[in-house]
Amino acid sequence: MKQLLYCLLGIILPAVQALAATPNPDDPASHPLNPLGNTAGGAPELYGRVIRGLLGFAGVGALLFFVWGGIVMLTSRGNAEKLKQARDTMVWAALGLLVCFSSYIILRFVLQSILARES
Repeated sequence: MKQLLYCLLGIILPAVQALAATPNPDDPASHPLNPLGNTAGGAPELYGRVIRGLLGFAGVGALLFFVWGGIVMLTSRGNAEKLKQARDTMVWAALGLLVCFSSYIILRFVLQSILARES
């Protein structure tokens, strides 16, 4: 019963707080339920926020795979097949992070060079 109460409070209280905030009627971006916030920078700012969010999800996913690989490694009891599986999981998680962040760096470089030419 306590767990249900805590879950409901965890869901309801932030929603009440967001609804209780008074938005500025002149600025629709200041509304508390606007997930994008102030996007005065236009499309590039919006794309940047989306990409940062996706990179955050990639980081969380990699962390989960690292933890999973560590758990498998610790519970392998010396089984060579399980150790290889755990090591492969951790290696592929690291490679996935490397691909995500290198693609972000390349994309940022290309977009900055294109925008610099236009200015």
